[in-house]
Amino acid sequence: MKKILPVLVLLFAFTVPLAYAHPLIIDSNPKASTNVGAGITQITIHYSEPVDLRFSDIKVIDSSGKQIDNKDTNYLQGDEKALVVTTAPLQNGIYTVTTKVLSKIDGHLPEYAFVFGVGNVELPAQPKQTLQQEIYFPEAAARFPGLVGQVIVLGAAVAILLVWRGARNRKWFKENAEFQKFFHSKFSTLTGIGLFAVFASNIMMLIVQTVRLKASASDVLNTAFGTVWEIRMGITVILLAVWFLLENKTAGSTRKQFLVLGLSLALIGTTTAIGHGAASEQFSAVVIDYAHNLIASIWIGGVIFFGYILLPSFTKLEDSKKELASLLMIPRFSSVILVALGIVIITGPTLLWLIDDDVVQLSQSYYGWLIIGKIAIGSAMVALGGYNQFKIQKPAQSSLDSGIKVYEKLRKSLRTEAMLGIALLGLVALLTNSSLPASQAEQTQLQIPDGFKTFVYSENLKFTLDVNPLKKGTNTISVSVFDLDGNTPKDITELKAKISNPQKNIAPIELPLTKKEDRYEGTVTIGFSGKWEIELNAIRKDNPNESVTLSVLVKPRLSELKTG
Repeated sequence: MKKILPVLVLLFAFTVPLAYAHPLIIDSNPKASTNVGAGITQITIHYSEPVDLRFSDIKVIDSSGKQIDNKDTNYLQGDEKALVVTTAPLQNGIYTVTTKVLSKIDGHLPEYAFVFGVGNVELPAQPKQTLQQEIYFPEAAARFPGLVGQVIVLGAAVAILLVWRGARNRKWFKENAEFQKFFHSKFSTLTGIGLFAVFASNIMMLIVQTVRLKASASDVLNTAFGTVWEIRMGITVILLAVWFLLENKTAGSTRKQFLVLGLSLALIGTTTAIGHGAASEQFSAVVIDYAHNLIASIWIGGVIFFGYILLPSFTKLEDSKKELASLLMIPRFSSVILVALGIVIITGPTLLWLIDDDVVQLSQSYYGWLIIGKIAIGSAMVALGGYNQFKIQKPAQSSLDSGIKVYEKLRKSLRTEAMLGIALLGLVALLTNSSLPASQAEQTQLQIPDGFKTFVYSENLKFTLDVNPLKKGTNTISVSVFDLDGNTPKDITELKAKISNPQKNIAPIELPLTKKEDRYEGTVTIGFSGKWEIELNAIRKDNPNESVTLSVLVKPRLSELKTG
């Protein structure tokens, strides 16, 4: 067993559930930190999860700080994961795009910003996200009491049914009226504290959300988050009613505790519904995330039950019975904890594999530091569990008459472990209200020009140009042509493309294009970084030919830069 504990500590490091915590930007047009041709009239952004249009928007700001979009943010072709806003045809200059979106999954309201240029302009550095943008401290503070409360309630119910149920019929427990009364009082008080903590947390969550959205409580309740909140509050109220009904009755009644257990399991489900697993939109991730919440309740809630309800009740027993009872309960709780850790060891790496396995990325983010803190606290809890079993139980069990004070040592150890468990839940609250490194990486990737996509209008046509990967060497070019109604003109017989670099006196070079369905494709070799011009000419049979010229700024990659 001593050899198993270090392995459990190591494997605990891989059990943190990972999923997208907020609707991060996965694509945009124009892309961040890129230059496009003049005349574009819309900005589109694609997100990782559905957003609520009523509380989401895109703003386009010019270099003077004036908002110049048409304030008509809408879903892109009905897609709840993409937004579009229109503008007047943009002229040469630097533009900043800001976006604020409400997640339909977890109720978070992240804000992002990026810059792009129209024409040959030098772009400033991309604005960096702040700590407050990556970790939502008010939401974490509001949800923390609820996490602690539901862990206390569910942990106590599970401990009653799995651990205490088999021991409570012993004669020196059952026939000791003072013990029974004190145990019930402790149980009722602590579960009541847990339920009121959940209730208060629900209220705080609603208040924080109304402040974030700058909306009324009724408007917030009409969102997807509001629906989950109403279910959670309903379950909380029912649990409080059950608690009031059971306050003057026997706390250990099996049927009553099964009722509390069922309601508590549903309460845990509401946490999962607005958590990381749900945001990933993977059913398996949701199931595993729920399992993690359940295991945390059994583990941490069981420790709190043992340290703050059961163990203090042993003071009503004779000294010899108090020591014996303490000794009796250690292996019972340890067996439950080992099963819980075994499930965590299986589900943790599975969820990690489903969502994100970039350890380097984790280590370089705030999220990673929070995980390290969680690992440290979890490892300390596992170590204390081992201490209880091997340094307290084993010596006392081998020599029952040795006079070793099991109760006092166990009381200090369990209370320390319970405090560590509550601190761990604090980190969980921060983790569930922070951006994953995956989202931070996506934001960083948006800052690196990787391809060029834009459109420009001639008198009667719209030309859409896509160049990838837009760097020195071979690039693919794709061109689509539409009329002003968005239809493909039937009379285009040929599309010609030429590339030139007037600054380096490179004359226009014709690019062969091949028609594939409704677009024209080809390749272009770019010899060096700098400003290139691409000319597109549509040869038409029934109408005059039309042409446009676009400027493309090819920037050097970091790997291409040399020193010395």
